[in-house]
Amino acid sequence: MDLSVTDLGNNIIKVALQGRLDAPGVDRIETRLTATIVPRGGNAIIDLSGVSFAGSLALRMFITIHRALARRAARLVLLSPQDLVNEVFSHAALGELIPIAFDERDAVALLE
Repeated sequence: MDLSVTDLGNNIIKVALQGRLDAPGVDRIETRLTATIVPRGGNAIIDLSGVSFAGSLALRMFITIHRALARRAARLVLLSPQDLVNEVFSHAALGELIPIAFDERDAVALLE
């Protein structure tokens, strides 16, 4: 599981994930991802275009980050989930809690 961070300006960072968000993948990335996003208290986009699988632990991780950011008056957007990942999100109705965008421009617009 790899993670890269890009500052998009306007108090927005984009964190791109690469790999599988199964139990071992979430275990490897959760602390680092949370520490990258939450303490700064700004808006965040998590780019999931490089994530081929997301299980229930990934859903919990995203909800936890979303809630931590909300307490700091910041927001989270999930960007470009692959079809299998988006299907998991749809079944869990994750999009009702955390916005999901399929274009970076749309993701940024949701945070402005």
